[in-house]
Parts: sequence; structure tokens; C-alpha cells
Amino acid sequence: MKSRFFTIIVNTIKRDAGLFFFGYGNLLMTLFLAVVTLPIHSKAQPLAIGMDKFLGGATSHELSRYFERYWNQVTPGNAGKWGSVEFSRGTYYWNDLDKIYNFAVKRNILFKHHTLIWGQQQPGWISSLCTADQRKAVEDWIKAVGGRYPAMAMVDVVNEPFHAPPAYKDALGGDGTTGWDWVITAFELARTYCAPGVKLILNEYNVLHSNSVTTNYINLITLLKDRGLIDAIGVQGHYFEFRSDMDATGNIYVHNINTIRSNLDRLAELGLPIYISEFDIDEPDDANQLQQYKIYFPILWYQPAIKGITFWGYIQDDVWHSHPDTYLLLSNGCERPAMQWMKTFIHRPFPPVLISPDEIGGVPINPILLWHASTTADSYHVQVATNCLFTSTVVDTIVTDTLVCPGYLDANRRFFWRVSAINEHGESDFSAWTSFMTGDQVSAVEEQEKTLIGFRLLQNFPNPFNPITTIPFEIPCGSNVRLALLNILGEEVMVITERFYPAGMHSLQLDASRFSSGVYICKLQAGHYVGYTKLVLAQ
Repeated sequence: MKSRFFTIIVNTIKRDAGLFFFGYGNLLMTLFLAVVTLPIHSKAQPLAIGMDKFLGGATSHELSRYFERYWNQVTPGNAGKWGSVEFSRGTYYWNDLDKIYNFAVKRNILFKHHTLIWGQQQPGWISSLCTADQRKAVEDWIKAVGGRYPAMAMVDVVNEPFHAPPAYKDALGGDGTTGWDWVITAFELARTYCAPGVKLILNEYNVLHSNSVTTNYINLITLLKDRGLIDAIGVQGHYFEFRSDMDATGNIYVHNINTIRSNLDRLAELGLPIYISEFDIDEPDDANQLQQYKIYFPILWYQPAIKGITFWGYIQDDVWHSHPDTYLLLSNGCERPAMQWMKTFIHRPFPPVLISPDEIGGVPINPILLWHASTTADSYHVQVATNCLFTSTVVDTIVTDTLVCPGYLDANRRFFWRVSAINEHGESDFSAWTSFMTGDQVSAVEEQEKTLIGFRLLQNFPNPFNPITTIPFEIPCGSNVRLALLNILGEEVMVITERFYPAGMHSLQLDASRFSSGVYICKLQAGHYVGYTKLVLAQ
């Protein structure tokens, strides 16, 4: 293993070569170089370790020594394509692919095979075969991959069916009655020969910016899903799918960001995990690449259905030649600004999801704003405004809970609100805004929470609960206590207790079996203290 100590010594030797390169100096230099050229395995942990989605990299068989420092998933760029492996029928060249697979398995890195069927890269000899022999050749190929790499986590079964159907597709059933029989057959073969648990993926590009292409993709995915043949959706995310290069002088275009978000949401409704299989931003200027990362990467990272993003060319000497400036690392391991930004960004909390009030009228003029907690958030930034651009905010505050009573608002007026999440790494984007219309009523929550020393309403446990939970509270002196359950509009639906309690810690059980699932608010009043907690009933 290479150490920093040896690196420093070798650099010193090179610098002072005029004094050292003679006699035993050459021998020592040879020994030093033998040591420092041993493989390096970084002790740094991958960026997305412990998260519910991975960050991966595509690579050639010459795996960079920096791979483990950043990524916990790997895709072979070319080594796994049929045209790269089976030059002549029945003779397989597995060396490069084996290196990547063994590297991944040894280090517990997710391995995705790329790809089984792709019309752009296939053996030349396949075109000379009759249809029956083509079918057998395809089956032999898929069987060989499935048998050789049983520990692969996922596989691109068909790559780019819209843009690059294979010349041998008729051997797999052609269009057939579904219009996509050849794709269905390919997935059936993959399901047969890949080990149980291997996720079968369809992969395509130019999807998100086009509503019609997304519709066609959904239709094809649905055909596979209805047959139990697909486990995940692959969506490429090349820069040219979003916009032209910033220094382009012709064919300048920028696709609508809201369309991209909307089409991601549409794909997410299929209920399958989505993988951004080939993400890159091809900009030679560091500042431009960083600017575009800040626009497009959050769209993908914040989508809950996206369970992994693979960077297509992350290091300078191992990139797609047609797009040479996609890299995030220089050859010497130095990080471009986009990488430095992303390392911090991914540890920020996700934008919260708003619960209530949500596009309703007749809301009390002292409403309760309620949202789902964002994992890793320490606090929340809440804004209420009289327009959706939030240029006229009437509330702008930081809170630590996931609900807030913003005070009294104007009656009979529309308000817009949104929330961002904050932790030590920074602030998330704001949530999508929603709005509500106030009426002229005051809700049952008539006071802001008042924090008095010794008074505490603690979080119920378990939470979520079904249907019984325990609500603890503490009072420093004997007090009349009123504990009530409110709905998300702040309306009282149940009095849990209302009596005198002595000083100390107390707990009460709540049986919510007669209520429907949803979010409720517990309100404690004791003396001058008023406190709130959020309860989630999951019947």
C-alpha cells in the first residue's frame, strides 16, 4: 500500500537526483518505485455511504485509485457490452469485466452490468446468422453473463430501445402484438438466467425533457411491469439532454426544468426505483460546470424515487471521448469545484414535504402550518407570503419543530407558504409552495407555544402509532393540566385529560382507534404554558 511517507521520499529523491543518482542510489530508487506503484486503496468512505441512494461511477477496467474515495456503485463503461466480450462466437474475453466485477464484490460496491442488448455495440458476426441462430446466440450471451456474475446487483437488460434497437430484434420476436415483443423476450431471458435478486433495468435517454417520450417510456415500462419483468427504471442524464453547452454558438437550447421535474414525478408514479444511469455535465470551465451542477443535480437528488446516480466519466483520464469535460476529478486526484460543492450538498437535508393547509379555504386566521420532518434536519425555515414569488413575506422564521403557529393573518385572503430544512451542512431548497385561503374564524390554538422552565410536552412513543401511544409530559409544580388532541386544522377532536396533576413527570396513554389515519396535534396547557407535538396515526 502506498503511503504518504514514501510519496514524500520519492519526490525528494527526484528533486535531488543530481546528488543521488549514482551507485546504490539507482538501486534504492528502484526499490522505492516498486513500493509506491503498489495499488492504493483509499481509507475514505464513499460519499453516499449510509444513505438510501447511491452515488456511483462508470469506469474502464483501469480502475482509478480514487474510486473508493467517492463511489459505492460501479458501472463498466464498455467492458460489459456484447461487442467487447464475444469477438467471435463462443469465444469470450472477460478479463476487463472480471477486474471491475471482482473489484466491486471484494469491496461491497454495487455492480451493475452494462449492457445485455444494445443495437449500437454488438458482435459483427451476429448479422451473418439466421434468425434461429441469432436467437440462440443472444440466449447464450445472457446465460453466460448471468452465470459468471451472480453477485451483480443490477443489469441494464436493454439499452436505448427507442434509439438503438438491435439488428437481430426479429430473432427475439420483433415488434409482435405488443409493439415491443423483442424487449419483453430479452427481459424474460434475463429473468431466467440472472441470479434471483438481480434488478432488471430498462435504460434510455432523451426522456425527461419530452412529455411524449416520457409517455412512450411509461407505456413500455408498464408492459414489462405487468409481466413482472422489470425491477427498476434507468434514465440517462447526459448534459445534452438538458441544454446545449454554455459556449455553444449554434443549436442553442435549454429544456424546461419544470418539465424535467414533472416527468420524473410521472415515472415515479410507476412505483419502481429510478436510477440516473449516466449523469454528466460537459463543461470545460470550472465555474460553468459548477453553475450547471447547482441547477440539475438537486432536481435528481431530491426526487425520492431516484435511488442512485451514476456519473458517466468522473475522472479526467477515463471519460467518454465525445464529451471530454465531464470529469469531476483531475488525473492527479484534485477535485473540480463541482465535486467540492457536491460533497457538501448531499449532506444537507432534503426539502420538507408540506402537509397542511394545502389548497383549502376557510382556514382559521391563526393557522397551524404542518410538514413532514426532513431526515438530518436540525431546524426549518418557514415563509408565508401573499404571492407565490415570496417577494411579500408576512412570516419569515426559523423553528425546530415540524409545525408552527405563525400568528394572526389577515382574514379572507390567500396566503402562500413553503419550508426549507437546515443542518450543519447548509440549507435545502425550499419545498414546493402551496397556498390556503383564510376565513374569519380563530382556531382552537389561540396561543403561541410559551416555554417556561420545567414545563415540557415530550414526543409521544411510539410515533407513528397504531392505535395506542404514550404521551409524556413534565410540570415543575402542581397544576391544572389540559391535554387535547387536535386535527391538522387546529380543531379539537378529543380531550385526553383535564385535571390537577402534582409536580413531576407524567405519561398518559392515548387510544386513537376511533380516528382515521393521519397527522394529529397534541396540545398541552398547564398554567401559562402551552406546548404542541405532532402525532402520526397509521391504522
